[in-house]
Amino acid sequence: MKSSDTFPHRRMTLPREKGRRQAVRGPAFMFNTRGSSLTAEEERFLDAAEYGNIPVVRKMLEESPTLNVNCVDYMGQNGLQLAVGNEHLEVTELLLQRDNLARVGDALLLAISKGYMRIVEALLGHPSFAGGERLTRSPCELQDDDFYSYDEDGTRFSPDITPIILAAHCQKYEVVHMLLMKGARIERPHDYFCKCADCTEKQRKDSFSHSRSRINAYRGLASPAYLSLSSEDPVLTALELSNELTKLANIEKEFKNDYRKLSMQCKDFVVGVLDLCRDTEEVEAILNGDISAELKEGQHHRSLLSRVKLAIKYEVKKFVAHPNCQQQLLTIWYENLSGLQEQTIAVKCLVVLVVALGLPLLAVGYWFAPCSKVRHI
Repeated sequence: MKSSDTFPHRRMTLPREKGRRQAVRGPAFMFNTRGSSLTAEEERFLDAAEYGNIPVVRKMLEESPTLNVNCVDYMGQNGLQLAVGNEHLEVTELLLQRDNLARVGDALLLAISKGYMRIVEALLGHPSFAGGERLTRSPCELQDDDFYSYDEDGTRFSPDITPIILAAHCQKYEVVHMLLMKGARIERPHDYFCKCADCTEKQRKDSFSHSRSRINAYRGLASPAYLSLSSEDPVLTALELSNELTKLANIEKEFKNDYRKLSMQCKDFVVGVLDLCRDTEEVEAILNGDISAELKEGQHHRSLLSRVKLAIKYEVKKFVAHPNCQQQLLTIWYENLSGLQEQTIAVKCLVVLVVALGLPLLAVGYWFAPCSKVRHI
């Protein structure tokens, strides 16, 4: 029996699907010369890559020396982009074995945006990412090669978006972790009033794109995924970034709402971290931060509360008013007066009155014996 008789439905389906794809191309295909410049071999190759036909792709890669693996369809996408977009891992791995493969960067951004973890891992194993430079530089900084596409219909991402910025935008924790392990970082934008040559040139060339690139960078920096994985002290980083974004909201009036939203996102992050605490030790670690540099001789670490003071300074009310924070503050307040918290209001008022009347005597006692137990009252 012939193969065409064995699978009659497949023989009828492929022409129908191909006709449907051509039908949805619309006017753009009629005026696009790239679709008509494809050879029959390239058409077959792109179809196989798009639909995940592994045997056909493997055979064409092995037996067709004239095949151009970087040919693009009417939408400006090559075989690698089509395979990644349709989550064909095996086809992607076959294509990555070829030399001089173009648009690997676009394929990585596409895989990150769709959350295809295994494909992201396969792409990051490509020799192009061995040095790590391509993970830190944006597409607009790599226009000297074909790692990214620059035509208007060949890519869907902004030219200032790097893989780690996109992963942070999409809240892909695993991807952010992989990129951080490979040395990728989000560069903090320069000061708004910076007059360096780079900022001046970008502002002169396209002020809108320059502002959008700054917002995209801050959106990545304010991402919970990036904050929690890239910083040794995420709470401190989030508080300082929130304050910086609040200042930028008052400076860049055009993007005021964007910066305010990012500032609120940082504040919600620190509140969320406080929500995750399971015991007193974890609450103290968050409220005090790194105590090794601030703790003085004889000073108890519970009285530092450096992060609480910073939250008050930056007006992060949700953090200060959080039940876990308030419970810790009450514990410190009643630390030397055990049992007072459970007493009635009358007893508390009486204790306050006695302490107020005895303050002069306590001050004199502290003057003569500053190292005694009196100083703790």
